[in-house]
Amino acid sequence: MIPADAYEGVELCDVCGRESCEDHLPPDPAHPQPARPALRFQSAAGIISEPAPDPIVEGAVWENCLTVLAAESGAGKTFVQIDLSAAVSAGTPWHGRDTQQGAVAYVSYEGDALNLRFRAARDIRGHRLEHVYVLRAHEPLSPRVTHDGEACSPGERALTTQLELLAADLTTRSLPPIRLVVIDTVRASLSGSEDSSEHVSAYLRAVRRCMAVVPGAGVLLAHHAGWQDGDTQRKRERGSSAWRGNVDATLYLEAGEYDRERGEAPLTLRALKVRDGERPAPLHLIRRRVDLAVFDRRGRPLDSCIIEPDRRTHQDIEAERVATLDAQFAETDRRVLQAMRDYPAATSITRLRPYVGLRTGIVTDAVARLLRAGHVAEGRRGEPYTVTPSGLALLAGSTP
Repeated sequence: MIPADAYEGVELCDVCGRESCEDHLPPDPAHPQPARPALRFQSAAGIISEPAPDPIVEGAVWENCLTVLAAESGAGKTFVQIDLSAAVSAGTPWHGRDTQQGAVAYVSYEGDALNLRFRAARDIRGHRLEHVYVLRAHEPLSPRVTHDGEACSPGERALTTQLELLAADLTTRSLPPIRLVVIDTVRASLSGSEDSSEHVSAYLRAVRRCMAVVPGAGVLLAHHAGWQDGDTQRKRERGSSAWRGNVDATLYLEAGEYDRERGEAPLTLRALKVRDGERPAPLHLIRRRVDLAVFDRRGRPLDSCIIEPDRRTHQDIEAERVATLDAQFAETDRRVLQAMRDYPAATSITRLRPYVGLRTGIVTDAVARLLRAGHVAEGRRGEPYTVTPSGLALLAGSTP
């Protein structure tokens, strides 16, 4: 039998009566829970009468919506975000796409040389940037998850406060309200795993809570691209599928081959997802390196990049794309053909792969092209491929 005084001086849970209960922790004053909107049913007629979100940037960012912009590191997404922000600030079309003028809150979590990048946009590209405001942030936005739900992180509270202060200041000075919030980047502003749907969903809820203080604004989240896995070379955002599922739009920025002599690289911006809307046609841009009228400590001029419209016609772009593919196919075919000649044991596509270091689908396509061109002949099962005289001539002409 338990003595009557066994629990004397021991704190018991007010909810379940257990000792050391972790399921009903008292609220932590240092991490207050975010306010939850009251639940209330609405009639379908009322929902129907609600206006659709207006675009902040046509085909890219909408009012009260989240857009993810994914790209490989070094593709130029920060330059694209600055160029887009400048267009919103001025209320001018962004490479042929309409914009809604307003202030831009640019939240930078990375140690980029933003001063040089904004200088290039202003001094070389001619953007005024008069309504672009930059916040150097450090604390991640991801909430603190407890048994009782989510509690605001210091980063979420800090960003919410700064957005409120900026919005109030703009109103006081009769300046355009905040219409765009850029968060650069997701990885630097998220704590937890990009691969966890739970962490991603919690992060996106925190972003939406921050945006509640600037109604009518859209959010652009800079994110990195995922590993280009599989034979199809899919272009996608890195991490959990919750990124695609829980945002309103997903854009993918792809960079072409860099022309060192001209200091240019072609960019293609594609929409992978637009919720409740038509996906716009790809946008073709140019990232160009420019010298700035500032110098480092050794007197050398500093450089940066700007974003310009791609002046090439659709036919020019398509012709260059085909030429690039043809060059890639030619190099792949040469490698496969050389492996067939030098390694008779490579009697199948599976056995060819280790000698050329390419994926199965790529090797399969190369073998099909070589067979169609008559450069190789397929032997019987278990026998090596035979390189024909035309194939040997091709190798002789492509070997230095």
